[in-house]
Amino acid sequence: MDLEAAPDPRVDHTPRATNLSAVVAVTAHMHDCGNRDEILALLVEALPELGPFTVESESVLTDESDDVWRQRVLLDDSWSRPVSLTLRADYPPTPVQATLLELLIQHTGSALRAASLRSRAATHERQLREATDEITALGARALRLEEQAKIHDTFGRLAATGADETAIAETLHLMTGLAVGVEDAFGNLRVWAGPDKAPRYRKIGGGNRVDVLRRAAMEGHPLRHDNRIVQIVRPGQTLLGVLYLSDPEHRATDLDTVALEHAATMLAVDMSHRRSLAETEARLSRDLGADLLGGTDDDSAYSRADALGYDLHTPQRVLAVHWGPDTPVESVTEALRRHLTSSDSSALLVHGNEHRTGILAAVMDAKTDVNLIFTALEKSLGPAVGVIGVGSECTSPSGLPDSYTHAIRALEIRKQSLSPRGVALFDELGVYRILDSHSSTGDVEAFVQEWLGPLLDYDREHRSTMTATLAQYLECGGKYDETAQALRIHRSTLRYRMSRIHELTGRDLRSVDTRLNLHLASRALQVLAGGAPG
Repeated sequence: MDLEAAPDPRVDHTPRATNLSAVVAVTAHMHDCGNRDEILALLVEALPELGPFTVESESVLTDESDDVWRQRVLLDDSWSRPVSLTLRADYPPTPVQATLLELLIQHTGSALRAASLRSRAATHERQLREATDEITALGARALRLEEQAKIHDTFGRLAATGADETAIAETLHLMTGLAVGVEDAFGNLRVWAGPDKAPRYRKIGGGNRVDVLRRAAMEGHPLRHDNRIVQIVRPGQTLLGVLYLSDPEHRATDLDTVALEHAATMLAVDMSHRRSLAETEARLSRDLGADLLGGTDDDSAYSRADALGYDLHTPQRVLAVHWGPDTPVESVTEALRRHLTSSDSSALLVHGNEHRTGILAAVMDAKTDVNLIFTALEKSLGPAVGVIGVGSECTSPSGLPDSYTHAIRALEIRKQSLSPRGVALFDELGVYRILDSHSSTGDVEAFVQEWLGPLLDYDREHRSTMTATLAQYLECGGKYDETAQALRIHRSTLRYRMSRIHELTGRDLRSVDTRLNLHLASRALQVLAGGAPG
């Protein structure tokens, strides 16, 4: 039977309504299900309803000599591989059955083609959607790569200019629109770029700073902590500082964190370079300072100081700093160096002297306010029993060893006093300079010259007895009548001499300390002259 041939109009093969309805129902279901396997299953199920039809298995051997009716049907949906079915009946179908069979096969082919078209449309739609998503993703990746390239290029050009940490922070602020902070290793704010700087700065982590930085180091990438995105600056194992974005509104993007990482990398290079220079400069400064305290010629000292950028031509003095037994001298050194940097001052720092362990020595300009230094150290190191001994002023490098000795003397005397804390100036020790167990004859002579020098010079020049008059006046407890009687002069003469002594020395004899120092100096003068004190 030719299933593709048009029906013969001369033959009346009108199917019965019930069978025709069954065909319509099955084919409608075929068109609704849209699945190829389900359509073929419906075909197989509908065949017995139309007549003695079944689908013969391909494994069955066909015998052409038997009386079984067979018809091979090829179903092609124009998309998938054609399906070949062999229809079988024990006897030839009637014309009505053949018509219904032909109608079912035609509708089955139509349903397969419709399902194929829907499948192809769905496939094309899915492929189009996937392609669109891939194009979108590629566009996003291209845009991100472009932005990353801009970040890399910006910091690359910045590195080529030798920019410092301030320029790095400001560039990061402009790129992200977020405020940027740079902390040193101790949590002190070094740089702030952007608005809204808090009047009272709170370092990252607060009291929990160590744990926060340890977690940031373990993460290996920017870490959000509260309202900040933190990136540690640590080339190798040495923490140099912390770079962060201030993001209280949590609006930072992943590109902002990429920029933060680039900036941190550049900052690490800058900080490492400056640290290396600082260590080299500190070593050279320490070596020069040690040589100055030990004694060296002036010409060599001047040339070496000039090479370091330190001016030794101005009057200098030596400071000896000790901050209690529990504070390492390295901590004192770092705190003093930070103060010098913040106050735009300079000094030559020396510690680790084999004879003075635990004491920091500093050669600095004689005009430096030592009280400000003490206050800064106390703020940084805490209110321990800190002492700064200040040596005498010297006008040339050759005098620095004596200034160092004086600074140590002042330091030791203050530590042994009833108030073992604060600043002790050797030039203001007065009588304590000769009461110190380490004092020498030279110290006594210097003490006498400091207090009686103008009178001794005046007596030598005018062959007068002003020094002896003062000594007798002090021996008599400041009593005019007894002093005049002992000197065998008139009371008015004594008053004249005491007035001249006041003018020559510039000392206020009404001061108890002044009278004590003058009295001891006059007694010491008698000892130095070989006489016994009266």
